[in-house]
Amino acid sequence: MPLRAAIGLDDLRHFFLVAEAGGVSAAARRFGVSKATLSRAIARLEDRAGGPLFDRVSKGVLLTQAGQTLLEAARQATEAGSLADEVLRAVTEEPQGTLRIAASALSGQQFLGPVVARLTAEYPKVTTRIQVTAAGPDPLAEDLDLVLRLGRPEAPYLIARRIIGTRMKLYCGPDFAARHPVTDPDGVRRLPRISIDVPGAPRDWVLSGPGGQRLTFDAAPSVYAGDPTVALGLIRADAGITLLPEIFGADQVQRGQAVAVLPDYEAGEIEIFAVFPPQRSKVPAVRVFIDYLIAYAEEFSRERPAVLSSSAEA
Repeated sequence: MPLRAAIGLDDLRHFFLVAEAGGVSAAARRFGVSKATLSRAIARLEDRAGGPLFDRVSKGVLLTQAGQTLLEAARQATEAGSLADEVLRAVTEEPQGTLRIAASALSGQQFLGPVVARLTAEYPKVTTRIQVTAAGPDPLAEDLDLVLRLGRPEAPYLIARRIIGTRMKLYCGPDFAARHPVTDPDGVRRLPRISIDVPGAPRDWVLSGPGGQRLTFDAAPSVYAGDPTVALGLIRADAGITLLPEIFGADQVQRGQAVAVLPDYEAGEIEIFAVFPPQRSKVPAVRVFIDYLIAYAEEFSRERPAVLSSSAEA
């Protein structure tokens, strides 16, 4: 009886990605793998299993009993492949290969742009893939080398390196400021609120002002924005006020694209962290990138002390 070919690790990994995302299209969007590649992998595995691994439903897919049986093996294969990639990348002293990073669009503009430009110039063998998201994804679950996010993550198995700290302040668009009482605390509390709905950002706003005054904004927001750049677009369109890290908001004010609301009030500090799985720090490209990122944050802090609570620290 002829031996059957071993099941491919890539097929198992693609099966696991589809199961994680809940569908082929969702996995393609989330993990950057083409739908054709994912569908072919599932078809090969289903042919090997002699039946379906997923039931197709209106909102995506559900694992069949056979799919449930295969899931743990697929998870282990995915983790083993990721570990092997880390090991092989770590044994090479020169930074090279693909560096996978996730960050919000604003963090990308403020921090990643200058750092990646330096990395690319000094180490041309490194290719950087930047996933734009403010959702603070788990880098281990999504096979990322590093995530730049607001606030320290709750997952204890991740390393969180503090990059910079900054106060939170209120902002609106220039035209909106011309028509509304943006320096009157009582008037500001009645203005429509645009909430940045990302991990690490406060849902209710509690601001401290002169003489120990405190203002609490806990009314339901008029808009929830899943990325700070969307909130900036909304305030420029006169949709209301938003609470932003001053490190981003002050730059918008300087460009004439935003106005500080209640400039003597602030909502305390928020921190930006570089988050990565422990093993990734052994990979030369990741290690150099983190060093460059911290160096740039320290330089940024020296140049803009007025908008920062403190400089980067380990």
